[in-house]
Amino acid sequence: EIQQALALVGSGSDGESKHSGLGVDVELISEFPANNETFLARNFTADEIKYCESRPDPLASFTGRWCAKEAIVKAISSASRTRKLWTRGDAAPLREIEIRASPSGAPEVTFHGEVLNVVGSAGISASQIRVTISHAGLYSVAVAVVSE
Repeated sequence: EIQQALALVGSGSDGESKHSGLGVDVELISEFPANNETFLARNFTADEIKYCESRPDPLASFTGRWCAKEAIVKAISSASRTRKLWTRGDAAPLREIEIRASPSGAPEVTFHGEVLNVVGSAGISASQIRVTISHAGLYSVAVAVVSE
């Protein structure tokens, strides 16, 4: 049953894939450097910091948002089989990938600056990216999918 369900994920009525990129990231919440102001400023917008600090468990919120950004980078990276889309390196700041709460509360992606140009040149828009974030016990996890 699990294999059948996985086979249907991302398939249209014709059985063809409707997704071009997939990314996942899992992080141990206790290891996230939320007390490092330089790290936060480098990787989160002021709105993201305000949002996470307002949540009941700010550390889990920061970790979940970080996982979402990492999953998005992986989804973008896997969206093309013919060229490398993400060329910013492993230590690139992720502030230009913003995770907001949509009116429904679901995570919503917004790109800024150089990242907006990179994904735009690849024909990818933020509206094509779906992301989900979850916290379970000691971990946060996020999955991102780039839809065609």
